[in-house]
Amino acid sequence: IGIIHPYCASGGGGERVLWVAVKALHDNCAKRIVIYTGDLDVTVSDMRSRAFDRFGICVPNCIELCYIRSRWLLEPRLYPVATLFGQAVASVLVGFECLIRQPPEVWIDTTGLAFTFPLAWLCGCRIGAYVHYPIISTDMIKDLSKASFNNRTLFVRSKFAATCKLLYYRAFAIAYGWAGRCAKAVATNSSWTRSHIEALWQLPNIQTVFPPCDTDTLISLSNFVKPIDSITVVSLAQFRPEKNHELQLEAWALLPSKIRQRASLVVAGAVRHQDDDHLLSELRSKCSRLGLDDSVSFFIGASRSDILSLMRKAHVGLHTMRLEHFGIAIVEMMASAVVPVAHASGGPLLDIVGDKRDRGLLADSPQEYADALTLLLSDATTRTNMAKAGQRFVKTRFSDAAFASAFVGAMRPILPITST
Repeated sequence: IGIIHPYCASGGGGERVLWVAVKALHDNCAKRIVIYTGDLDVTVSDMRSRAFDRFGICVPNCIELCYIRSRWLLEPRLYPVATLFGQAVASVLVGFECLIRQPPEVWIDTTGLAFTFPLAWLCGCRIGAYVHYPIISTDMIKDLSKASFNNRTLFVRSKFAATCKLLYYRAFAIAYGWAGRCAKAVATNSSWTRSHIEALWQLPNIQTVFPPCDTDTLISLSNFVKPIDSITVVSLAQFRPEKNHELQLEAWALLPSKIRQRASLVVAGAVRHQDDDHLLSELRSKCSRLGLDDSVSFFIGASRSDILSLMRKAHVGLHTMRLEHFGIAIVEMMASAVVPVAHASGGPLLDIVGDKRDRGLLADSPQEYADALTLLLSDATTRTNMAKAGQRFVKTRFSDAAFASAFVGAMRPILPITST
């Protein structure tokens, strides 16, 4: 079994999914498991140590790493124009290297490299996918009228440019659907992702398999009795543009000074490469410009024990990505009795927090986030009630065991299962 995951040494939620999936496959399948990675300086031992330190997962020592040298082709900074097309072509080249170096019988993609599927199919592989998000969606097409990190102002102001990009997106969606239909076993991480993949790939039996969260450990370490004189708000997300950390700083700046004086925001996350590091520098600068240095801190590359300690003392969690495909960090917050304030879209809206305001709050604009934070930071009773309701909700729904069983079931058409 070959699993293509070029950034498997990163510390994000996608890597936690990878390692729980690897363990589930190992426990249920007699085949060798090879991870195709571009982390050339990381050994199997290093990888296992990182997975345990960051996620508390004991990765089987029988896994193999197949090192690929073309990963740099996937970097979005290489394609300032037509980024989707550039990365799609790059993924084919990366996939070609993987298949040449170590051709598998089963090809499983866990990072959204669907354009490798036709190539893997030509090589006789049985193809499966765990889809975290569609790389093109109807939401992206609708948002062409709005400026964002992946839609320049030019395409908002110019009707001709917007029409060209619309045609480009539609053509790309057709190609993406054609590539996706090569897969024989597909699972998605949320209701939102599933609806888009069903529309694009037009395959039967696509299953929703919620990402794994170590809810048992988090619940056992959770603490409902927290200091009320000093309140901690935590953000857990990789430093990527789509995570929209700027919105967190803008909302924090709008808090009443009386509340902000007795609260602190800890922005924790991982940095994958130079682009992420540049973004982090910009965030630090913005924090200073807004005069927030005394109440905002950045925690980079935190270990698993660091995260657990942070979650134990935190009161409220902040998550600002729009159209987040799922939101594993939000589940971790809720399991840790941390009340989330998340974006009113995607997985947080449909699968995790919901819109009933009983286990967390949703927001969109900086002011809405500030209002939600103000409520939770000033009302301990509401905060505690939401924390208890959220913890009950995630206890079994998003556990490692639930994911492992559902993932193996979804991949069953392409795997030789020895036990269940």
